[in-house]
Amino acid sequence: MIITIDTLRADRLSAFGSTTVSTPNIDRLAGGGVKFTRCFAHTVTTLPSHTNIFLGLLPPTHGVHDNANFVVPGNIPTLAEIFQQSRYQTAAVIGAYPLDRRFGLDRGFALYDDDYGLQDFSRPIFVERPAGEVVDRALDWLKTVSRPWFLWVHCFDPHYPYQPPEPFRSSYKNSPYDGEVAYVDREPGRLLAYLDEAALADSTMIIITSDHGESLGEQGEKTHGYLAYNSTLHVPLIIQAPGFKGGRSEAAVVSHLDIFPTVCELLGLKKPAGLQGRSLLPALRGKKMDPEKVYFESLYPYYSRGWAPITGYIDFPLKFMDSPRPELYDLEKDFQELKNLAPGRDLRKERAQLAALVKAAGRSEADRARVSPSRESLERLRSLGCLGGGSWPPKQDFQPADDVKNFLPFENRAEEALSLFRAEGRVQEAINLLQANLKEKDDHDLSYSYLASIYLELGQYREALAVLGRGLDRLPGNYTIFLAYVSTLLQLGDYQEVAQLAWRVDSYP
Repeated sequence: MIITIDTLRADRLSAFGSTTVSTPNIDRLAGGGVKFTRCFAHTVTTLPSHTNIFLGLLPPTHGVHDNANFVVPGNIPTLAEIFQQSRYQTAAVIGAYPLDRRFGLDRGFALYDDDYGLQDFSRPIFVERPAGEVVDRALDWLKTVSRPWFLWVHCFDPHYPYQPPEPFRSSYKNSPYDGEVAYVDREPGRLLAYLDEAALADSTMIIITSDHGESLGEQGEKTHGYLAYNSTLHVPLIIQAPGFKGGRSEAAVVSHLDIFPTVCELLGLKKPAGLQGRSLLPALRGKKMDPEKVYFESLYPYYSRGWAPITGYIDFPLKFMDSPRPELYDLEKDFQELKNLAPGRDLRKERAQLAALVKAAGRSEADRARVSPSRESLERLRSLGCLGGGSWPPKQDFQPADDVKNFLPFENRAEEALSLFRAEGRVQEAINLLQANLKEKDDHDLSYSYLASIYLELGQYREALAVLGRGLDRLPGNYTIFLAYVSTLLQLGDYQEVAQLAWRVDSYP
């Protein structure tokens, strides 16, 4: 059984050192298994990270780099398909839309339960199925199994917005994210209790991890998906397997890629050719494993916003991030990444090593994962906060001004402005904040979109059209601004102008 908890920081589990959150059920699992304290994700959004886990391959190999615009290639075997070929009963229960079956991770699962509900696109928040419902469905399926089985349980709860149920809402009223973590710990605990009751615990391998963490304001990032610091790349990994004693692996640097080959070796399943991770069986046996070099990337800003890409690697203790404003850290001394060692340093060696990693992982068929998403998919992903303005064709030449770190303050202020308008009704303050954003950084797409959205909600269509027109002049490849511009023209009845713009539709993905 694999349990993935979305957006879970490793340091929010008491088994990994947290003093602010109580997670007794995951702690119990960690006590009976091996916990890897230096496990890293390769990506900082949901679909790519789960693709890394269930394909055992890096993004340059499978081609899935973001929640939008990509579908898992059908010619690469999944872990679930390996189980199915070995006559295991297979099931997955999914918590939210980024892992919808349309994105391709359902292959190999006889049951892929993604009945998480319908999205209300008029609201700027996502729909999700709480962990309690996910676990209920998983327990219903577990009670029907009659032969060896494989179950994947995905809990989405710690993802923003943080709205834990009672009693966690009151217990963690000053830190609702921690309340979500405490709640999501309780629900998988019911799975563990059932395994005990059904006498399955001693014959079941359980793996628990998260797809990525959450920044919670660190380094200027409120949530995740933009930057690639340890707040979002450092994830928990616990493996409990029959016949192995509990313990902790402090020294081994491991990654999501290692889950697939470890499962195959422990259960005697035939591994597909080309897996890029390594089996962690030696660590489960208490043996020392050498650190591995971990490639990572954050490409949502590139593919969905047109900002500079972030790629890098961890060669412990060094961590290198390549971007227009590159960064280098000594994680042994500075795990919080507060002292950038890159300024003034010749980084040709680090860039050469990164290029070699990408070249070794790249495959020509990786491009098959890139798709033109349907309008429905785009709207749903925008409502989840997983998709921004987009730009087509993607920019290739980046300057320091294009670095993600330069955009984040404006991103945060744009979100603040929308909250002032919608939650507090402070209309003019919101408008002033967005106008100030655009005066200082006129290529910030979200400020155009939010400012136009406010004018539209106020019924000021001409003002909205003027804002969108300026945005389209400054960002001609941005399809969100383009679509909003056309929609506003239609509301104003300017059909002739819409007809003149029709030629541009084919230039967008």
